[in-house]
Amino acid sequence: MTVTGGDPGEAAAAIVAAINDREHEQLGSLLGADAEIVTGRSVHSGPEAILAWASKEYDHLRRIYAIDEYRSVGSRVLALGAVQYVWSEGGEVADSTPIALEIELDGGRMARLTVHDDVRAALIEFRSKRP
Repeated sequence: MTVTGGDPGEAAAAIVAAINDREHEQLGSLLGADAEIVTGRSVHSGPEAILAWASKEYDHLRRIYAIDEYRSVGSRVLALGAVQYVWSEGGEVADSTPIALEIELDGGRMARLTVHDDVRAALIEFRSKRP
């Protein structure tokens, strides 16, 4: 799936939903061939590495990105919210931390997703880049 002619925020929301729902087929269709995810610890390059990262779970916990707001500038989107670790059984939130996901699109597909733990710094950086 490629989101063409649509709102970049909608494309970003579809990417986040596919990550949260562990929908590999859907997520794979939203990735560019050279897509990458940049976290504080490493870079996951290519669809196969991204799908492996997206399916990672931790001892009875699932990682969920609870996004409250999407801000778009050109083909870049900043998703603001929290990363939540939810118990697999019961669905209660075990931990929640503010997060920003910067998503860069190319032709309606994800080119890069950068995970920012420092939301304030991510906002400043996002505003400083020109479309």
